[in-house]
This record gives sequence, structure tokens and C-alpha cells, in this order.
Amino acid sequence: MTLKSKLPYFSVIIPCLNEENFLPHLLTDLNSQNFSNFEVIVVDGNSVDKTAKIVLEFSAKYPLYLEPTTIRNVSFQRNLGAKIAHGKIFVFFDADTRIPPNYLKKVAQAFEEKHPHFLTTYINVDSQKVSEKTFASLTNFVFEAGKIFKTPLSFGAMQAVKRDAFFDVGGYDEATKFGEDSQLFQDLYQYNYKFLVLSSPCYTFSLRRFRSEGLFKSFVQSLQLNFNIMLNGHHTNPIVKYEMGGQNYKLKKIEKSPYSKVFEPLFSKIAQSSPRQNSKLQSIFNRFFSQK
Repeated sequence: MTLKSKLPYFSVIIPCLNEENFLPHLLTDLNSQNFSNFEVIVVDGNSVDKTAKIVLEFSAKYPLYLEPTTIRNVSFQRNLGAKIAHGKIFVFFDADTRIPPNYLKKVAQAFEEKHPHFLTTYINVDSQKVSEKTFASLTNFVFEAGKIFKTPLSFGAMQAVKRDAFFDVGGYDEATKFGEDSQLFQDLYQYNYKFLVLSSPCYTFSLRRFRSEGLFKSFVQSLQLNFNIMLNGHHTNPIVKYEMGGQNYKLKKIEKSPYSKVFEPLFSKIAQSSPRQNSKLQSIFNRFFSQK
């Protein structure tokens, strides 16, 4: 595969598996960006649907490349995309992520003006349901709490990392079964790279898996998994197995977890926090959830 010689500012890397119904929306969103200095690399894990055909035939306004692989592993696919990318900054999206037209421009401005080495942004959800909008607020609250406790958290649906920093920490850990996205950010933080969470712009996070499994139950289980990682590391066996693919989230069943096991690790962390950390946590909680 040969990329053009002029180096782009961003390399947008999208791992895929059977995403014919979602990927076209993201590719169209990228067509609508008011920032043009980027390339897009779709790393397809041998999809059995029309994903590869869509990429090859899509009328992109940006350099668009398809990189096929028989290995279906989200971390491997992201790393593969990074190895062949030429951008100064890697932007990793999931295939079902949606972004507004000014998204890449604002992310680029943040890198140029605030000089982080890695960042993510707040999320939105494409829904007017109170429960689903609350999910977005809870997620953004968790992102902010991660900053306070020096444990950067992020969805792999959107992560941006400077090229040199990414390779310095070895990229995504391909042996990790859950939380490879937050693990990457925590590795970067341990290497003293600067982290940033942007409240604007927001990307739209897909709730397809959460809807298929039950929104609140899935969010609770996600919290449990993430805080288990905080306490026990990333190579512990997860309660649920992460599966790529747009066709996988149908009638899924997950072992129920008592709420106490979910929140106990978080409360333990908070109990050991300093007054300053507690004050910050209360402040951001009020910002997200106080009555207006």
C-alpha cells in the first residue's frame, strides 16, 4: 500500500468488522469536515458483508485507504493502521462513531494551542431519551473523574494521540481483552505525556451494544470492568468478552453483576482520596447533575 508523499496532519484509523450499515455514515461525516489535512485508513478484519466494497467505492474527498487483515482484533487492527499511517497525529474512531463538521478542526486547534500529547472529547448520544442522555452525562463525568484520580479514561470510539508518543508506549496492547483504549491512555500518562479532555467538540457515541443488552445494565457492567482495571490491571479476565462487528449485538446475554461489586471499587478509591480531590469530584458532579 502506498500513501501520497505529502504528510497529513491527522491519520484517521478505523478498525472494522462487518460494518456496512454504520461505516458509510462516518465516512460521510469525514467528507463534511471543514478541515482537510487528513487521510483515512480503514483496517478491515476480513468482513463477510460489504464493508470492504463500500470503502473501495466510496467517493471520498480525502485520501481513503483500505487495509485488509485476517486478524480480528481491535488492538491489532488499530496498531496495523498506525504502522502504515503517515500523519503527525493518529485519530482512532470506531466505525459507528459520528462527528460534526467542525470536529477535526477543533481537535487540531486543541493540539496546536494546548499542546497535549493525547486527548479525547466529551460524548453525545443520538437520542432524546432521558436515560440515554444521562448515559452521556455519566460518561463525561467519569472522564473528568479519571483526570482527578490520575487515571485517564476514554472510549476507543475516539482517541487522538501524537505519533511519537503512540509508538513510544508500544501502541495498543494486543493481549488485553477489555479496556485497551483506557489502558493506552494510562500508559501514556505513566510516560508523563500530557492528557486533555475536551468538552467541545463532542462526538456521537453509538449505543447499539448498550441498547441490545439493556442500557443501564450495560453501563453498570462497564463501570465494574473499568474500575476492576483500575485496581487489578488490564490482563485480568473480563466478565464480558468484547466483540467487534456491527452484526454481533443482537440478543446478547451477560451475566448479571451485583451493584455493590460495581461501585465498591470506585467508592474505595474516593475514600482514599484527598480533600482536594473530593472537592474537585463534587464540583464536576454538580456541573453534570445539579438541577438547573
